[in-house]
Amino acid sequence: MRHFLASLCLGTLALAGCVNTQQSLAPIDSSNFELDRTHAFLSATVVHFGLSDYTIDFTDFDAQLDFDAEDPTASVVSVQLNPAALATHYPDPEKRAEWEDELANDGKFLNAGEFPSVTFVSTSASQTGEFTGTLTGDLNMRGATTPITLNVTYTGTATSPLDGGRRRVGFNASGTFSRSDFGITAYSAFVSDEVTLTFSGEFLEAE
Repeated sequence: MRHFLASLCLGTLALAGCVNTQQSLAPIDSSNFELDRTHAFLSATVVHFGLSDYTIDFTDFDAQLDFDAEDPTASVVSVQLNPAALATHYPDPEKRAEWEDELANDGKFLNAGEFPSVTFVSTSASQTGEFTGTLTGDLNMRGATTPITLNVTYTGTATSPLDGGRRRVGFNASGTFSRSDFGITAYSAFVSDEVTLTFSGEFLEAE
């Protein structure tokens, strides 16, 4: 019965208002939020021969948001990523598996066998607009730590019976770093040193 009501709610949300979505910080209290991993996407992009963007998608990562309603800029974000779990768009399935394994595990790339985790922990934040800001933190990868800054857009908050009334919040974020800062210099003659990180996802209020 519960699943039927939830389905009915989603099917008629435009009329019934079952899902309440708004781009406002007003209804959000201080709380801990956990990444909704089914609605979160993270990728890294480099430029190939100065001609095109080459993108790698990460498929196993988690994050936590400690939101401070009194001072949103004091909120803290932590991210943990498994560098062995990635996906490319190589067209040949067999070669794709080999290439993805090389990217994940080879010493000249992410070297996940020796460094099985990539982390980011925010250290400061600033507001640049009504729903935009920057988030600065320490990126740790391959045993090195470097500060990076992300440009963040708050996309809104929503509540739904499917979440048991818990709130969810959404963000888009992007930023850059130099892969050479982490000892990754392979193919530097035709692959950019600058890497662009792109995130889009939702956080669900912790139970």
